[in-house]
Amino acid sequence: MHNINWHPSSEMLLNHAMGNTSEAESLIISSHITYCSVCKAEVAKYENIGGFYLKNHEELNVSKSLWNNLLGKLDGVEQDSKETNFIDYKIKSRLNENGVRVPSFLYHYLPKASDTKNWSSTINNVKYFNINFKETSYKGKMLEIPPGKVMPKHSHEGLEATMVFHGGYSDEVGSYSKGDLVILDDNDEHTPISSDQTGCICLVVYSGSLKFKGILGSILNLSKF
Repeated sequence: MHNINWHPSSEMLLNHAMGNTSEAESLIISSHITYCSVCKAEVAKYENIGGFYLKNHEELNVSKSLWNNLLGKLDGVEQDSKETNFIDYKIKSRLNENGVRVPSFLYHYLPKASDTKNWSSTINNVKYFNINFKETSYKGKMLEIPPGKVMPKHSHEGLEATMVFHGGYSDEVGSYSKGDLVILDDNDEHTPISSDQTGCICLVVYSGSLKFKGILGSILNLSKF
């Protein structure tokens, strides 16, 4: 099993466990913990703590030391080892003749998009499928990026979270592969390049707009990609 090196923050995982995330954030964090046993266990800890509060009906002012102590006590708690249901739902892809498996809960967002030949195309032969959320401030896209292709440098007006399902990509900060969840904000600017060998299939959710640069970037801006 390969290592997963990029994760959401503990604060994001806590909010996810408490149900305080948006639909878009919940979707991408759930996708990550499908593959990441470390984050899955951390979410389970927070859910156990939440259950303790509900059971005792007490309003507690939790100090940092008490919080850390609670987490320490839960380290030995046996977590649910039940595997996430992937079902036989695969994205048929040019990059993988057997198709790319995705978590079953994505089925509800991609019922007509199992075959990428039906997706939209943009620069560098990148295919994408738009995902709509109830919160209009968030947008989502499934992307299929051929090997060795560059997405133009861009910045973000808000959050941008990218979950890798197949292959990988790199940018000025690092390299990312299956299971990694990369989270950027309006302070970040980067130029993603898909893996030379595998290309990349990923889910991206973002708030605000993406601001692309350069000639190819201007095409994406005009197309409202």
